[in-house]
Formats: sequence, structure tokens, C-alpha cells
Amino acid sequence: MIKQQRYAEILAHLNEHEFLSVEDAVTLIAASPATIRRDFNDMALENLVDRTRGGIRRKKIWTNGMTPYALREARHAKEKRALARKAVTLLRPGDVVMVDGGTTTFHITDFLPNFPLRVITNSLHLASTLGEKRFGGKAAVDVFLSGGHLYPQSGQLIGPQARASIGQYYANWVFLSVGGIDGESFYYSNELVVETEQAMMENAEKIVILADHSKIGVRAMCHLCDLDRADILITDTRKEHEAMYERIREAGVEVILVDVENNASKPDS
Repeated sequence: MIKQQRYAEILAHLNEHEFLSVEDAVTLIAASPATIRRDFNDMALENLVDRTRGGIRRKKIWTNGMTPYALREARHAKEKRALARKAVTLLRPGDVVMVDGGTTTFHITDFLPNFPLRVITNSLHLASTLGEKRFGGKAAVDVFLSGGHLYPQSGQLIGPQARASIGQYYANWVFLSVGGIDGESFYYSNELVVETEQAMMENAEKIVILADHSKIGVRAMCHLCDLDRADILITDTRKEHEAMYERIREAGVEVILVDVENNASKPDS
């Protein structure tokens, strides 16, 4: 198992449990104690976890106000992949799509169809991954990366330069992650990043929100937009959220429900 896969397994465990010992990690990952200790030390240096005697603990507070990318990526990974798989079915040959730097939207890199597309993004992770993809020896998509300030531990470019460069483009679609959705609005968890998200929305014909079930009924720190600003919400289906789905539909948003276990989706009728 490569280092990134070990990190993902460790962080996924910490998402459910506060503490992980060296001994338990050896069993979980099937790696040597020396490898686990080295990973634990490196992860602590990268501010992903807190190192403790005999193991690591889940980190609850980060100095820049944003949960590190690697930890966010490990949360609800199966659901995020399913939502991204559904989102790319909206695209048609020749489309231009803006994609933010969220961990849900990142998964479109695994599912983009083999036809001409142009992707505009502020995400270094996404741009790098797409730049390496090939279909028949050719680049899968044309990738345009915004300028701007690199926000620590997020892989996202933000600030006036990012907003200005995004403002030079027009897209058929924008795919956005969010930090929360309630009966009135969509929210994001960071005030610096939300400005870039809003710039993308201003320059796209159709706005698509990708949000797993953990975001439904949650109000994050920063207001992104009112419900009726979005065109489509793609989320994984949960019976307990049916009233919220209906409230979102009443705002004029098409709700596409994805059955994660069966890898199927159910659009509004």
C-alpha cells in the first residue's frame, strides 16, 4: 500500500474514532510498526493529526480555519465518488465546466467521459490530476487553472487574482462543493474560499451543487447563496432528509438523488 493510501485509511479511521494506536494501525493497514510510526510522525508534521504517546488523535482545530484536504477527502469518500459519477453525465461534447477545489468535485477526475471538454478550476489537485489523464495517448481535457494565492492545506487558489482570472471565462456548467444546506441557503465553511465560489457562479450558465448527506440540514459559517440560485443539487438519498429535499425543490432546484449502494440515481419527476 502506498503512502497516500495509508494516509486515507488512517484518516478514515479517525473520522469514526478519536484515537488510533500504532498496534491497531499495524493490523488495520498491514504495515510494519516502523512504517506506521513514520507515517504518524509525518502526518503530525503536516498538521493532519495530533501525535500522542503510542499513537495519534483526531485533530479538531486547524490554525487557518480549514480542515486539511487529506482529512476532508477521507470523509464519506464512497458517497462523494457516486455524486461525481452522476454529475459528469450532465456534460456534452464541447462543454466548458468550472470546478471548485472541493473534495467531492475532485472525484470527477475519475469519471470524465472521453470527448472534448474544457475544465476551468482553482484547484491544483484537480488540474494536476486531469493534466496527467490520457485517452488513446491524448490529453483527456483542456485544463485552465486560475491564478491567485495558494490557500494553505487546501490546494486552492483564492484572492483577487483568482476572481479576476475566473471572470475572464464563461462556462456551460459549474460544479461546486458546499459546507452545508438548510431550508434557505447553501453555505461554505471558509470566508476566503467562498468569494472564489461565487465568482464561478457568476460566470456559468448552470450551477450544480454536489453535497453528500452529511451536509443536508447543516449551516456552515459562510453564506454562499440562496437556494434558488442553484439549478441542480446532487446528493445521496437518505429517508430522514425527505422534507429537506422537498423544501429545496420548492425553491426551484432540481434534486437528483443517488443511491450509493446500488450506484444508481433518481432525478426529480
